[in-house]
Amino acid sequence: MNCVRGWRAWAVAAAFIALAQGAALAGMMSPCTAPGMFPDSDVTVFVFPFVDYTSPDLSRVESPVGTELSGLIQADTLLAISRYGRVAAIRMLGRPSDCQPNEVLESLLAEFGNGRRERAVVIVWGRIFRAASEIYVQSYASFRRFVPKDPGEMMQLALGDRVLVAQLATQTLTFPPRHVSEEDLQKIRERFAKENLVHEKPDEQSPGTPLLLLFPQEGRPAYYMTDAQGDWIRIHTQTGKEGWILARAMLGQQSLSTRLPEMKFVEGTAGYFGFRAQPSAAKAELADAALRTFEESPLSASAPTALAVSKQLRGMLLLLAQNQSDSAFDKSASLFAEAATVLPSSSAVSNMASVVALYRDWKQPGRKLNFQESVNRFWSSVSANPDDRTALTNCWTLFSVARNPAFRNRFTFDPPLSEEELTRKAQDMEQVQLGGIQVRLAHADPVVPWPISR
Repeated sequence: MNCVRGWRAWAVAAAFIALAQGAALAGMMSPCTAPGMFPDSDVTVFVFPFVDYTSPDLSRVESPVGTELSGLIQADTLLAISRYGRVAAIRMLGRPSDCQPNEVLESLLAEFGNGRRERAVVIVWGRIFRAASEIYVQSYASFRRFVPKDPGEMMQLALGDRVLVAQLATQTLTFPPRHVSEEDLQKIRERFAKENLVHEKPDEQSPGTPLLLLFPQEGRPAYYMTDAQGDWIRIHTQTGKEGWILARAMLGQQSLSTRLPEMKFVEGTAGYFGFRAQPSAAKAELADAALRTFEESPLSASAPTALAVSKQLRGMLLLLAQNQSDSAFDKSASLFAEAATVLPSSSAVSNMASVVALYRDWKQPGRKLNFQESVNRFWSSVSANPDDRTALTNCWTLFSVARNPAFRNRFTFDPPLSEEELTRKAQDMEQVQLGGIQVRLAHADPVVPWPISR
């Protein structure tokens, strides 16, 4: 074992032991060239250094303000997600060339990706740049199950003897640039200087020690959170040290999440995964509140894709938290319809709205569905994106269920369609070609199955 891997193994082992002793909330600073994580966490948020493009030289190095902004986000995130169970927030360190999120994730998957399939990661990165004489901060985020080739989050709802499937619009998001000033950048540095101190008490006037001085030089700084009071969290380090750090990130009199509302999206997404790993009504409510806060921010109006995904996640949380009751389907159908209104060009969003609306009606005993209207819902999704095999397969599923004698009486047909015509139309869909290649009508399977509706 070489020195780097030996260092990594030691740091991860120390962190794991800390978690095994009862810690559920963990933090770490990890180099991008030798990334580490806590194998026992249900959700891990990785925060990469924001690349500073305000000058050519800064864009090639780990710039102070970009690194310190990520430090503020990491501490703020750990405090925000601490109510979601076994979670971790890890701040990545290194030059932009070394800190490519996809490459780091592949490295982590190669070493840690054989654990529980319920585990998930949320990745945050960004850039600082100038446009004319103005300065902007732009954030990016992605989320996924911590397994190779994750097909994405999806719901599966039984229709007759088959299944309808719906997926999120996307799991990688670009947020709009947020205007900042030179003074804001200075405030980031000043706040980081305060948050980088470990105090004896949750009081800025108490004695403090820089966080990195609490760790041996050759170790990766890892710690877990043992308590919280207001904007402060109490930590216990892998070296046995304890103290309090100021965790709520501020820019002057405003919270960082007010200036960068996407931080609330990250919090809500982590909450969704925390709920899926260990469900509780409280977690669902907290995650829903974080996502609603993101949606209600005036700064989010220019982020339609993120708004749509937020509403989709809230709808899925609602269904799961209320055991897919009739009331939950009524309420969530409105959220999915809102998402489709916000992002009408997305076939995935309109498909999810169609699946939930159709299944809500199907659940009602004795309710007959207008077959042509139901088909048109899915064709609308397909027309938005002919490459959307999920929507196309759902359409084929509807024909297959309707031609089954056991379920044919659940539909009304206007114009009338015989069983032979339904069979022929279903077979026609099986011959659809995209780019000269015949489409294979099949749904992907989620990493963590959607619960069966009762």
